Amino acid sequence: MAFLKGLLKNYRLIILIVSLAVGCWGMYKKPAFIERFALGFEDIKFPVRSSLGMAPEPDKRLVIVTVDEPSVNKLGRWVWPRDVIAKMFSNLSQADIVGLDIVFSEPSDEKSDELLADSIINSGNIILGFFFRGEATEETTEQAIDYLENCAYLNYDIQGKYVGVKEFKFAEVNIPIIAESGLTCASFSTEPDVDGLYRNYPLAYIHKGYIFPPLAVQMMRYGLDKDAELVLNEKGVKSFKIDNVNLKNSSYFRLNYYDNVEYVSAYKVINGEIPPSFFKDKMVIVGVTEVGIYDMRPTPVDAVTPGVSLHYAALSNLLNNEFLTTSDAYDYASIVVLMLVILAISYLRKQHYRLMLYFGSFTLTAGVSYAMFIFGNHWQHEFYTMAPAILMTATLESFAFFTVERKAKEVKKAFASYVSPELVEEIQKDPDKLKLGGEERFITIMFSDIRGFTTLSEKLSATELTSMLNKIHDPMTKVVLSNKGMLDKYIGDAMMALFNTPLDLPDHADMAVKTALELIRTLHEINGRFTEAGLPNIDVGVGVNSGPAVCGNMGSTVRFEYTAIGDSVNIASRLEGLCKAYKTRIVVSEYTLAHCKMQFLTRKLDSVRVKGKKEPVAIYEVMENTPENKAIADRFHAGLDMYFARNFEGALAVFEEMEAAGDATSSVFTERCREYIKEPPESDWDGTYTMKTK
Repeated sequence: MAFLKGLLKNYRLIILIVSLAVGCWGMYKKPAFIERFALGFEDIKFPVRSSLGMAPEPDKRLVIVTVDEPSVNKLGRWVWPRDVIAKMFSNLSQADIVGLDIVFSEPSDEKSDELLADSIINSGNIILGFFFRGEATEETTEQAIDYLENCAYLNYDIQGKYVGVKEFKFAEVNIPIIAESGLTCASFSTEPDVDGLYRNYPLAYIHKGYIFPPLAVQMMRYGLDKDAELVLNEKGVKSFKIDNVNLKNSSYFRLNYYDNVEYVSAYKVINGEIPPSFFKDKMVIVGVTEVGIYDMRPTPVDAVTPGVSLHYAALSNLLNNEFLTTSDAYDYASIVVLMLVILAISYLRKQHYRLMLYFGSFTLTAGVSYAMFIFGNHWQHEFYTMAPAILMTATLESFAFFTVERKAKEVKKAFASYVSPELVEEIQKDPDKLKLGGEERFITIMFSDIRGFTTLSEKLSATELTSMLNKIHDPMTKVVLSNKGMLDKYIGDAMMALFNTPLDLPDHADMAVKTALELIRTLHEINGRFTEAGLPNIDVGVGVNSGPAVCGNMGSTVRFEYTAIGDSVNIASRLEGLCKAYKTRIVVSEYTLAHCKMQFLTRKLDSVRVKGKKEPVAIYEVMENTPENKAIADRFHAGLDMYFARNFEGALAVFEEMEAAGDATSSVFTERCREYIKEPPESDWDGTYTMKTK
């Protein structure tokens, strides 16, 4: 007992020790489930810096020559004929160095390949590009290895039994005649972080026993005529030196992205609109930025960033020593100092003073981190500094509630102000299969929504809610994809899917209805797993409609999204909302059923005029084809026929009988029949029910 009293008396010290241990463990391990959130939290520094107009300017020697949308509009889709590319390279011959973020891995006709190779040789300044693969059907040939050998690092020292640099088994390389023509070559491979965003740039990769530099490093080596010095060990790159750059203990460096990137349209280079003299003394990177070509990378500055921009940022960072630096010692020291400050504040008696000082401490910590980023190119991991301190604060205040103040509302408010759950999901599509621009197509649209999600979100923690959503979305997404649907987007807890776009799907109506039924079966499986795990069960509503819609890439050349818009889409969304009104899980329009070739068991629910629309729509529930459901549908139709014939007494008897038997939908018409018996509808009533809400 005395021991417990001693613990309670010294609870602040115990909380400090535990918080320090958790904070240092998080900083050291950076577990993936936390890192995804931490990375996004810390990325806010980039837009803040941009909004203040304080982003650094890239090196003026750098230019990106881009295969952009105007170039594709003028010259056709990439890859262009070899003679066109050869002309572009010839017009870049006055540049100091030209790096290619493209690879010529497939042969053209012999003369065209020779023409391109001659152009590369005559230019004398072109660094060819290649990339690595984790998997491939063909091994890198001995001939290709001979070419690649001349592109590898020469000046390196290995200190250890093995090298901890990432190794790739396969490489996509240039065809021999092209590979022989370049000044050298370099890898343009990069890797995303755990959340799929590109923040770091490699210093080296290993392939077939050779250590290869990335494109930016190779351009610096040849552009400045200075070699790089590497020291490698079991952990990776121990040190990297070139010119005035000196990096230590990391195989990657964090990219410092720029706002003002100089792009030059490849078409203007080819047609001479931009003279060759413009590129004199320049370092040129040739790449693709046209959004229809899959070379886009999500980054902290934009969800759709051209891959060539990563090499541009990396090269400018290296030339000007502007890459983002980190310091483990500073991060750990920040955790200790902030927690000691929090500990000191916790001894104040007045809670409102404590809260103000807590807030001030966190604000100051964030402010220092942002200032070091903006003015010193230093990247502090402020999430790992602040999150354990926030948890420590919450813990201290919780103990204060139980031991001293017992002010539940204030503690709850303080804790809630520090926790902000956020769920971000991206569905990657293959842009090459998307038809650019808009086109009208007859499609089927499906919306599904989790019932009671708002209430559910109030009961679960951010981590639990995120995990639960993932466990719901994952199997349901698989159902959509297995039925040849296109997942358009997640809208919070809702999901939108399209059928018959971007590719033709003749039986799109059938597949959409089949998907709706399978979603309900999947729902039962999900709830079974949730019950076993002690999680609350969920319910969903699914709305399906067919009709014309405009489909295509909506947005700009910088950021786009393939989606569909139009009245048919809006109606599908409204039908999903009607599931709740009619106490069912699936509502399908007459337009969808008219295009179905498969035989589904349905029952007509009503003829409704949805909010915002003038014309009524007949709506149906799709049911599992069982004898019990067929009997329910037949009996319901008998009551509905009486209802539409204004025989409300007869219909009421049927619906009351069905409601008593457990049919929830019948209760909707039981209530309506009673209302119409008391106050009959107008003589011109056609049975259409007008919905007052969405």
